[in-house]
Amino acid sequence: MLIMVTGGVCSGKTQFALSHASTLAREGIYITDQYAKPLPEKMRAPSRLRKIHMSSHQSLPDTLDHINKESNFFLADRRIVIIDSLTCWMISEIKNCWNSADQLRVKARVEQLKEVICSYQGLLLIITNEMYGSFHPSEEEKLFTSSMAEMNRLIATGSDQVFTLTSGIASEISRNKIRF
Repeated sequence: MLIMVTGGVCSGKTQFALSHASTLAREGIYITDQYAKPLPEKMRAPSRLRKIHMSSHQSLPDTLDHINKESNFFLADRRIVIIDSLTCWMISEIKNCWNSADQLRVKARVEQLKEVICSYQGLLLIITNEMYGSFHPSEEEKLFTSSMAEMNRLIATGSDQVFTLTSGIASEISRNKIRF
């Protein structure tokens, strides 16, 4: 089962995602980058939540693929994997982009991540940001925005549930429901 949570910056995506995850599974793996703020103690989350802080030398596609391959297929629906956030991963990939060869490497990594997400067995919740452009974007910004928008479309179309958050209020847009 694939779930997408999206919204603007500081809209409450993480808090909602962890709360929703706690209704779906008792245990989870929370994947975030090394610079993420610690989670508040009072935040509702699956009772057994293992945190993985990815450093710059780790790859999100490789980490997710490893979790998928090492998981017991028959127990996959009891645990949820939460990626917070796809946007942070993409930013770190684009930061190291200096020339056209690097851009091809980033595109290959994005394709690899698409394959891993589509083949994942079990509960997967992906937190991502809505993409907004500017009037005069740089080449780096164009690459970032177009790659993120493409990933968001892929995830949204393949998701069983899609939530968007505005000022802490979640709307389930996959089934035209508003959920508070």
